[in-house]
Amino acid sequence: MMRRLLAFTILLVAAAPIDKAGVTRSDKAGPSRADRRLKADVLKGMQRYSVAAYRCARLDRVQAQSLPNRFRAGSPIYRRGGHWEEWSARACGQRRTFLVAMSPSRRGGIDFTIEPLRSSKRR
Repeated sequence: MMRRLLAFTILLVAAAPIDKAGVTRSDKAGPSRADRRLKADVLKGMQRYSVAAYRCARLDRVQAQSLPNRFRAGSPIYRRGGHWEEWSARACGQRRTFLVAMSPSRRGGIDFTIEPLRSSKRR
């Protein structure tokens, strides 16, 4: 059982950077503080939202940037040692922007949330 679990985990890690539905490779995401695997997970979340909201599976021209600590200063993300990033991608010709919160997980690894940003104003 343990060998199967380990083999499955290795398969997941090896498959993470490439998404057959057209997501840009995670190593092209830009100056994010996320590692390669986390970038791939964020891109998959952005893609799922784009498919559901805009019927568009292809993301390209992905950009990411860390937001200053004063952004949502009262957020519990900072109390847990995390940070916010703004990610954007072109989906079917339209630039779509998402806020991504990342913080250390109590179970190990990183917890993250993705929320679409409807306007160009930051909250």
